[in-house]
Amino acid sequence: MLTSIIIPCYNVENYIEECVHSAIAQTYPHIEVICIDNNSTDNTWQKLEALKKQYPQLIIDKEPKPGAPAARNKGLQLSKGEWLQFLDADDLLLPGKIEHQVKLIQQQNNVCFIAGACFKRHIHGTDITSTPYPDNPFKSLFATKLGITSSNLWNRKQIEAIGGWDETLKSSQEADLMFRLLQVNENVVFDSEPLTIVRERPEGQISQQNHSEKWLRYFNKRLEMLSWIKTNKPKLFKSDKSFFEDSLFGILKIMANEDLVTANSLYTKHLKGYKPSTNQSHSTGMYLRLYRLFGFRGAETLRKWLGS
Repeated sequence: MLTSIIIPCYNVENYIEECVHSAIAQTYPHIEVICIDNNSTDNTWQKLEALKKQYPQLIIDKEPKPGAPAARNKGLQLSKGEWLQFLDADDLLLPGKIEHQVKLIQQQNNVCFIAGACFKRHIHGTDITSTPYPDNPFKSLFATKLGITSSNLWNRKQIEAIGGWDETLKSSQEADLMFRLLQVNENVVFDSEPLTIVRERPEGQISQQNHSEKWLRYFNKRLEMLSWIKTNKPKLFKSDKSFFEDSLFGILKIMANEDLVTANSLYTKHLKGYKPSTNQSHSTGMYLRLYRLFGFRGAETLRKWLGS
């Protein structure tokens, strides 16, 4: 069963060699590796040409349309694998990653994708394990606990059925992809073994964006999910309404650190009358008292003033 490893590349001259080496070094023999340069202005393309000489089987090409989704779709067009490993160029695969997840696929039928764990490596070298939460996949996705692009393994037929990556999105791209996949097929395999290293990089990602705008898109994508769940999964919406509202509230608290006016406007529009629960790790006893006394805007203003 052929697996295609697709690597979008933008200004990654300091990362791409190690990334490609980790892909080629997979213990699973049935792989192809495809690198797509996405308008790099450094020596990324020259590095890819050198890697092509070292590994003649390596496929390299260019995609002029900016953005990681466009580069991934170009790789998808060139690929032949039944399963897809989308690997960001600053990330690494441990040698047994593909072999391990292919075995998981073989144990079940009609798998949409594998939600995999990973090590998140801080810029200073500290590793933190991130593990998908094995719950209803819509809930896991809503809470950003359904794996990430590089840790997951994707069913090619399912990806093609939904038209691939949305090239118009500047952020929340993997959440959008998984949401559209789940609407067609909810059969997700949860993999708790971290075999991907996601490296933090201070700059140079293909998709650059204003941080507050990123969180606004993140919040709006969750509203879109919740609207669909309410209509198409009414039992789930009813049984877990507090979970979804708690998650939305947590996003607004993050947004409030940079743009309290927008966060309060969204709160008033979508969570008016909502009461935070004690189940939230991000709402301390002191914060809940401030909230009861002064509401969301007042509590956030005082929280920042008090430095808590």
